[in-house]
Amino acid sequence: MEDLILTRKTSRRRRLRRLLVLSAILTCAYPPPPATAQVREVVIDDDTVGVEAGVLTGVSAASLRANPDGYAGARLRWTVRFLSLERAEPERIDFYEGEPFLLARGPDPGDGLVYIAVPQELLAAAEKLRPLQTLDILVKVRTGRSALLRVPILDLLALY
Repeated sequence: MEDLILTRKTSRRRRLRRLLVLSAILTCAYPPPPATAQVREVVIDDDTVGVEAGVLTGVSAASLRANPDGYAGARLRWTVRFLSLERAEPERIDFYEGEPFLLARGPDPGDGLVYIAVPQELLAAAEKLRPLQTLDILVKVRTGRSALLRVPILDLLALY
């Protein structure tokens, strides 16, 4: 009877050992399933609160002029000072002839002028602007440095 009990314990241990070794081999043989994670970042800063994904803030006109190719096509959220609404003459090679654009001061005091092309759907709102009015805008960089005047040319996407 003693031998029988001993044999049962030994066989259980062998089976348990086999299961443990088998599970260890299977764990090493197969990679773990891919994990999904959501990364959320909350930035508490006056310049970036409420900004959509892919929109840059804090970029100056001087930065655009210094690296025009690096910012081409980038979307920016800017605060500018509106000066006037103009129409492009044939000499302005960075615009289509007759294309409306805003002449504005850049977000930083030393930025100088920026030209902001206005699409037809925002033209009615742009015509209501008053000179020296401060605007919060969403723009796309057409070129960081124009060929004619070396100033940024932007496409207006939204007026806030």
